[in-house]
Amino acid sequence: MSVLDQQTFVSTIAPFNRLSPQELDFVISSMDVAYYRKDDRLIHHNSTPDSFFIIIKGIVQESDDEGMIALHSRQDTFDAMSLLEGSSKHEFTAQEELLCYLLPKKVFLKLIEENSSFQTYFYQNLSEKLHHLIEQRNTKEMTSFLVAKIREAYVRPPAVVESEATIYAAVETMKKHKSTSILVSRDGKCGIVTDTDIREHVVLRRCSLDSAVGDIATYNLITVQREDFLLNALLLMTKHSIKRVVVHDEDEIVGVLEQMDLISFFSNHSHLIMVQIDRANSKIELKQASRNLLNMIQILHARGIKIRYITQLVNELNKKIFEKLYSFIASQELLENSCLLVMGSEGRGEQILKTDQDNAIILRDDFAMSGLGKITEEFTETLIEFGYPPCAGNVMVKNPYWCKPLQDFKDEIYQWVQQPKDESMMNLAIFYDATAVAGDTILLKEAKDYLFQLLQDNRSFYAHFARPTLAFETPLGFFVDFIVEHNSHKNQLDIKKGGIFPIVQGIRSLALEYRLTSTNTIDRIDELRQRGLFDAAFAEELTESFSFMLALRLQFELERIKFSQEYDNYIDPSQLNKLERDLLKDSLKIVNEFKKIVTYHFKLNMVS
Repeated sequence: MSVLDQQTFVSTIAPFNRLSPQELDFVISSMDVAYYRKDDRLIHHNSTPDSFFIIIKGIVQESDDEGMIALHSRQDTFDAMSLLEGSSKHEFTAQEELLCYLLPKKVFLKLIEENSSFQTYFYQNLSEKLHHLIEQRNTKEMTSFLVAKIREAYVRPPAVVESEATIYAAVETMKKHKSTSILVSRDGKCGIVTDTDIREHVVLRRCSLDSAVGDIATYNLITVQREDFLLNALLLMTKHSIKRVVVHDEDEIVGVLEQMDLISFFSNHSHLIMVQIDRANSKIELKQASRNLLNMIQILHARGIKIRYITQLVNELNKKIFEKLYSFIASQELLENSCLLVMGSEGRGEQILKTDQDNAIILRDDFAMSGLGKITEEFTETLIEFGYPPCAGNVMVKNPYWCKPLQDFKDEIYQWVQQPKDESMMNLAIFYDATAVAGDTILLKEAKDYLFQLLQDNRSFYAHFARPTLAFETPLGFFVDFIVEHNSHKNQLDIKKGGIFPIVQGIRSLALEYRLTSTNTIDRIDELRQRGLFDAAFAEELTESFSFMLALRLQFELERIKFSQEYDNYIDPSQLNKLERDLLKDSLKIVNEFKKIVTYHFKLNMVS
């Protein structure tokens, strides 16, 4: 392997990726390459190794007096703690022909002494390792902003009046379109009038509101094409000291790009979508805002934004979309006598990409209206058009089971609690995660209060409710290796079933027992910590593990979207780098610890 190849190989392995170019050169020049045969022992128990090992090829078994602890493979390293503590607690043996880089002990200790970042790596906890991973991602894909096209930003639909229209009529049109400018048509030419122009002529020059708006318009327009770069539009605005440009698609005017919207795109893409939702006057405009969510998620993920903040942001934007859509479709009477809910992962604020709908409507008792079925059908079908797939279990407002009066919901809750069958438990879990997004929120509060009253100290119920926490095996083998599938998802593992769901369901069960009103899993973990169920250290590890697995799932989903493939909950561990693999193993270990806590708490080993 050439020196360049060595540098490429080593520089991708943590913590060598924290070294300066000079330090990395020093490492490369100091390393030797060693070959070992199968069953060769590299480090003996209680011995003092003289090198730090980096595996190039092969597998190494780590064991103690009780047997195997773990297997190490390509790009794995060992055994830093032996070098730091002066003695090895474990034995390391080649399981097959092995090729390793050996870094002399004195070089390793020199790096520990002189590079605090290198040193810190070996004493990090899970949350610190995750922070480092985010730092790595922060340096990637930032160039997307430099090549963004105008069509990717929010271009305001054109509002046009004839030049003969009065200034008053033009202002009314601007107000209707929630715009700060309006296009003016005169003799085949197009001009523009801005709020600044109106202030200048009407307020300062006392021009009559009945004057023709065409007389105060500017006709030498600065224009751009939809396929031009946003950066060029920004340069034009700066050069000409203007706050907006007119956007063309070939020869047709398609809208106006405002400076505020352009800056928002570069600085905070979420603000752009928030503006679009707020200013939407039709389902078509709201649909465009909804479709921009994916682009925002991709940008935030590429910038290394923590998954929790992405989910919170997406959740808030989704709720605003649902609320706005409901206001378009529902009458004022229905809005005042109903509560629109999102449930399941949407209710918990943990749905990032659009997977499926989970929503419901609670009606005020004794309220009835004709045509309700058409309204709920339109709501569901419109969300499908927006890209929110229908729920396979039909948990949607168009299903009468999920759209009925408060008392009917209470009757249903009673049946769920009194007859804890699988379907009842699933419905209760979905409903417990519900969050109100529109209408009278008191209706949801009354339904949940009734649920809490029914449960009291029903230990048997809680045990049944918590049992699905153990429904799926954790995909981590006894020897700390990933358990992958061998079917159509060959060499992959289901990160939702194996890691995410057990935490969601276990925490949901504990939260229900303690009558917590929060719906987000991480918020519930924190509240349960405050109640004394977990110590602070474990609560942090559980939170970070959950967040990391959500982020990992999103990483693979976005990758599939890039290649126009269907996304699911499967990930391929072989596509992860060394740090990511270690973090996933650590996270799944935390899942196993958490399952033990849930099992003990609810005495699940005693439930048939």
